[in-house]
Amino acid sequence: MSARLTKKPTRDRKDKGRHSRTMSPGRITAACTVAVLATTAVVWMQSDQQAAQATQPGTATTASVALVNGKLSYTPDASRNRIPDFSSAGYKGAGGALPDAAVVARVDARGSGDDTPRIQAALDKAAALKPTAAGVRGAVLLGPGRFPVAGSLKLADGVVLRGSGTDITKGGTLLEARGVPKSLITIGGDGAYTRVGQRATITDGYVPVGATQVTLDNASSFKPGEQIVVQRPTTQEWINAIGMDKIPGGESWKPNSGILAVRTVVAVSGKTLTLDAPITTAIEKKYGGGTAWHYTLAGQVTHAGVENLAADAKEFTEDPNYGRLEDGKNKDAGAFASRLVTIGAARDVWVKDVKLTSFGSGFYVNDNASRVTIERAADLNMAVPDGLAPPPAFMVGGQQVLVRDTTVTGDRVHAWTTQAFAAGPNVFTHSTATSPSGHGQVDAGPHMRWASGTLYDQLTINSTDGAFIAANAFDGGTGHGWQGANNMFWNTKATTFTILTPPTANNWAYGISGKQVPGKHDDDLPTKPAPGTIVSPGKPVEPASLYEQQRAERR
Repeated sequence: MSARLTKKPTRDRKDKGRHSRTMSPGRITAACTVAVLATTAVVWMQSDQQAAQATQPGTATTASVALVNGKLSYTPDASRNRIPDFSSAGYKGAGGALPDAAVVARVDARGSGDDTPRIQAALDKAAALKPTAAGVRGAVLLGPGRFPVAGSLKLADGVVLRGSGTDITKGGTLLEARGVPKSLITIGGDGAYTRVGQRATITDGYVPVGATQVTLDNASSFKPGEQIVVQRPTTQEWINAIGMDKIPGGESWKPNSGILAVRTVVAVSGKTLTLDAPITTAIEKKYGGGTAWHYTLAGQVTHAGVENLAADAKEFTEDPNYGRLEDGKNKDAGAFASRLVTIGAARDVWVKDVKLTSFGSGFYVNDNASRVTIERAADLNMAVPDGLAPPPAFMVGGQQVLVRDTTVTGDRVHAWTTQAFAAGPNVFTHSTATSPSGHGQVDAGPHMRWASGTLYDQLTINSTDGAFIAANAFDGGTGHGWQGANNMFWNTKATTFTILTPPTANNWAYGISGKQVPGKHDDDLPTKPAPGTIVSPGKPVEPASLYEQQRAERR
């Protein structure tokens, strides 16, 4: 696992959470590629026993789900944990249609010079316009041709950057990266979730995975429709319980602010809040419980997007430091900084219909971002120098993020992955990743330190060294430890897979294809981890897409 993608945790200071220690734009490590998958639906004929079990809550030793009479039926485990509902991922929390912004400015190609100032000036003018009722101010249209970009373009509230197409030979728009490797476009600042007012303590002894309700000692300040933080801190008791106190050095696993789940309050009944999206890691009183609080997020951008353009980063690869390893001082440089879009403090934003070539990374969604859609995005011919650990094509640290219909090509890449303590629910769906050589390391799954509640749905990896992994990386990287928990792999295909069960949690794989192999660090661990819940290996299950079925049932 890549040390380049690891941040050292620090203790919670003034409730600003972990953003200053894991995923601030200045310290991000970038991307690995993604892929579009056309999947053939194969019906899974479930047995009468499986169908009966799916209708009898509380009878299973592990949470499960099955399609019964055309609808999903969930069976919780003995602790009431259930497989999460992932349907709240994406723009406006439902993965629905993105807005069609009216063009308010146009910038035409001129063939030479740095176009960053001209494009940014047009974006700034659009930002000064009055927003529509939907929060959109307008789109800046880039005409056909090549646009050299030496700086980083910044989008404000309600502003869309739109090209004329992804194929320059057919009148499309191409951004040509210039100068030092960086993100060509940023959406949102680097602010952290900062508490406002008092904490309300969660009084439930156990809030199970998949739950959408929490009971507080005082719910009087919470109102339907507002966004709040539900915090599950990382305590020493829990670190000990999952064995992360046994990692050599132990620097990466210290008590900290833990999982900060941003949720919308749907209803308030007495002291109980109903939330729009589920809890993805159980909140247990014996491990420190949890709290709910109001927040501010400095620099947050909403209703902004990038659309319908291509970008090339060939010049980035010629930078003298392009293949440089992180040395503690240079936190975001070289191939890891070479990406098209970084999404920071943002909510309800999107990227669609874009094509990248020769980037070292691609797309980075910071952990202060929520309700993001990335769709129909291709990260092609990823340029990863020899000697570097795999960068990620699509990295998600935020929550309620939907990545769908994507394509990745490259050797030695993390195609779809998540950052430390990602709160979920997040979704990667209907995508493919391919190694051009046929045998490059191409993998997908949580990257490090307990990213929870991500669905890997209808994904295919084409490489003899392709793998889906959710394991204990032990002291790999900078002490990644348990990479993720309560993640679901649904109808995925790769040469191998390693899906293991973390203490206090689970990981599931339904209809996964490939050879099941042990974790790379299993023999280093004091106790060898148990396999995750594997259902119908080698045979796709019904429905073809768990995400699409959950979304259909949400409507």
